[in-house]
Amino acid sequence: MDIEGKKMWRMAGSTGAIGIEIAAAIAIGYFGGHWLDQHFGTSPWLTIGGFVVGLGAAVKALVRVVREYRNTMVGPR
Repeated sequence: MDIEGKKMWRMAGSTGAIGIEIAAAIAIGYFGGHWLDQHFGTSPWLTIGGFVVGLGAAVKALVRVVREYRNTMVGPR
């Protein structure tokens, strides 16, 4: 397989996995915050905080994949 074909398959793998990564980040943040709320009795604050942290991690992952895609297709800037 040529180099360009390998780049495309690597990019397809990263792009395909981002949906799972986003869902996992948000779910771990939400359920982790919910567990902490039950443990400390601070409902709903840690659930909301965990969700926001998970959302931030999801956005960071999305930005990482977009930058990787841009660098692969266009070249580094």
